[in-house]
Amino acid sequence: MAHRHIPHSTKWFEALIRDDLEKAAHTAQILSLSKRDDVCGVCGDGPASDFELPNGEMVDGSTPTMRFCSDCCAIRRGMGEDWDPMLGQ
Repeated sequence: MAHRHIPHSTKWFEALIRDDLEKAAHTAQILSLSKRDDVCGVCGDGPASDFELPNGEMVDGSTPTMRFCSDCCAIRRGMGEDWDPMLGQ
């Protein structure tokens, strides 16, 4: 299994900035407005859980990860993205 970064961690942001600066900026703004980092990185709602996209790859070779609320995860899955719960953190 490729390495993966815990969503919203410093290493995660460093990797995301290199991979998708716009997504990194959006997530940073959501966390700033929420004043917490345990919320969904898309909408800022909680509770949120960590997910990985096993068939994806970021520019640093890591597996893409994201923290989603149940609604945002369902939307992304409905768009054809196969996000799996992160196990064994």
